[in-house]
Amino acid sequence: MISKLGERLYSARMNCNLTRKQAAKLLRVSESLIGLYENGNRQPSLDTLIKLASLYKVSTDYLLGCEPNKYATVNLSGLSDSQIQAITLTVNCFREQNTKK
Repeated sequence: MISKLGERLYSARMNCNLTRKQAAKLLRVSESLIGLYENGNRQPSLDTLIKLASLYKVSTDYLLGCEPNKYATVNLSGLSDSQIQAITLTVNCFREQNTKK
Protein backbone atom coordinates (compact mmCIF):
# COMPACT_ATOMS: atom_id res chain seq x y z
CA MET A 1 0.00 0.00 0.00
CA ILE A 2 1.12 3.53 -0.74
CA SER A 3 1.63 5.35 2.53
CA LYS A 4 -0.93 8.07 3.27
CA LEU A 5 -2.52 7.91 -0.20
CA GLY A 6 -5.98 7.73 1.33
CA GLU A 7 -5.32 10.72 3.58
CA ARG A 8 -4.04 12.75 0.64
CA LEU A 9 -7.04 11.79 -1.48
CA TYR A 10 -9.40 12.82 1.31
CA SER A 11 -7.56 16.09 1.91
CA ALA A 12 -7.47 16.94 -1.80
CA ARG A 13 -11.19 16.23 -2.15
CA MET A 14 -11.97 18.40 0.88
CA ASN A 15 -9.86 21.24 -0.54
CA CYS A 16 -12.00 21.10 -3.67
CA ASN A 17 -15.17 21.23 -1.56
CA LEU A 18 -16.47 18.03 -3.09
CA THR A 19 -18.51 15.36 -1.38
CA ARG A 20 -17.76 11.71 -2.03
CA LYS A 21 -20.95 11.55 -4.03
CA GLN A 22 -19.93 14.50 -6.23
CA ALA A 23 -16.42 13.13 -6.81
CA ALA A 24 -17.82 9.70 -7.64
CA LYS A 25 -20.27 11.15 -10.13
CA LEU A 26 -17.55 13.19 -11.86
CA LEU A 27 -15.27 10.15 -12.04
CA ARG A 28 -18.10 7.76 -12.97
CA VAL A 29 -17.36 5.42 -10.10
CA SER A 30 -19.33 4.49 -7.01
CA GLU A 31 -19.36 6.63 -3.90
CA SER A 32 -18.28 3.60 -1.87
CA LEU A 33 -15.22 3.17 -4.09
CA ILE A 34 -14.13 6.74 -3.26
CA GLY A 35 -14.50 5.78 0.41
CA LEU A 36 -12.41 2.63 -0.07
CA TYR A 37 -9.63 4.71 -1.65
CA GLU A 38 -9.73 7.31 1.12
CA ASN A 39 -9.79 4.71 3.91
CA GLY A 40 -6.82 2.90 2.41
CA ASN A 41 -8.75 -0.31 1.81
CA ARG A 42 -8.21 -0.16 -1.93
CA GLN A 43 -5.80 1.59 -4.29
CA PRO A 44 -6.90 3.28 -7.49
CA SER A 45 -5.59 2.10 -10.82
CA LEU A 46 -3.05 4.33 -12.56
CA ASP A 47 -5.78 5.64 -14.86
CA THR A 48 -8.04 6.45 -11.92
CA LEU A 49 -5.16 8.04 -9.99
CA ILE A 50 -4.55 10.39 -12.91
CA LYS A 51 -8.24 11.25 -13.06
CA LEU A 52 -8.32 11.90 -9.30
CA ALA A 53 -5.28 14.18 -9.52
CA SER A 54 -6.86 16.09 -12.37
CA LEU A 55 -10.20 16.41 -10.60
CA TYR A 56 -8.59 17.56 -7.35
CA LYS A 57 -6.09 19.82 -9.15
CA VAL A 58 -3.03 18.22 -7.57
CA SER A 59 -0.14 16.24 -9.02
CA THR A 60 0.00 12.47 -9.00
CA ASP A 61 3.37 12.88 -7.28
CA TYR A 62 1.62 14.66 -4.42
CA LEU A 63 -0.99 11.91 -4.10
CA LEU A 64 1.71 9.23 -4.15
CA GLY A 65 3.80 11.02 -1.55
CA CYS A 66 6.71 11.80 -3.88
CA GLU A 67 6.04 15.53 -3.69
CA PRO A 68 5.19 16.92 -0.25
CA ASN A 69 3.72 20.13 -1.66
CA LYS A 70 0.28 19.83 -3.21
CA TYR A 71 0.87 23.18 -4.90
CA ALA A 72 3.82 21.88 -6.92
CA THR A 73 1.69 22.14 -10.03
CA VAL A 74 -0.23 25.16 -11.18
CA ASN A 75 -3.56 24.89 -12.94
CA LEU A 76 -3.32 27.11 -16.02
CA SER A 77 -6.73 26.29 -17.44
CA GLY A 78 -8.69 29.33 -18.51
CA LEU A 79 -5.57 31.34 -19.33
CA SER A 80 -4.61 32.51 -22.79
CA ASP A 81 -1.46 31.28 -24.53
CA SER A 82 0.21 34.65 -23.95
CA GLN A 83 -0.65 34.55 -20.23
CA ILE A 84 0.76 31.03 -19.93
CA GLN A 85 3.91 32.16 -21.73
CA ALA A 86 4.29 35.11 -19.34
CA ILE A 87 3.97 32.81 -16.32
CA THR A 88 6.48 30.36 -17.80
CA LEU A 89 8.99 33.16 -18.40
CA THR A 90 8.52 34.46 -14.85
CA VAL A 91 9.07 31.03 -13.33
CA ASN A 92 12.17 30.50 -15.44
CA CYS A 93 13.56 33.88 -14.31
CA PHE A 94 13.08 32.87 -10.67
CA ARG A 95 14.82 29.55 -11.30
CA GLU A 96 17.78 31.29 -12.94
CA GLN A 97 18.08 33.69 -10.00
CA ASN A 98 18.06 30.79 -7.54
CA THR A 99 20.82 28.92 -9.39
CA LYS A 100 23.05 32.01 -9.31
CA LYS A 101 22.94 32.17 -5.51
